[in-house]
Amino acid sequence: MPVQLRCEFCSAIPKAEVAILRWVDDDRERLTLQLCAKHLGRIQKTGKRGWEHGGKLHKEGWW
Repeated sequence: MPVQLRCEFCSAIPKAEVAILRWVDDDRERLTLQLCAKHLGRIQKTGKRGWEHGGKLHKEGWW
């Protein structure tokens, strides 16, 4: 049975696999996450300042 993919932040079907930088202060993680259209839009909308979720900031790209 195949594994069902879901968005990293909810149970929706992902729209895209996206490179994400997740950070708190100087602790940075570079990840590739499955995101639905809603959460991808939120991350893209906040731009360089990052979108806060679960006490961590997220932005698109690894730079």
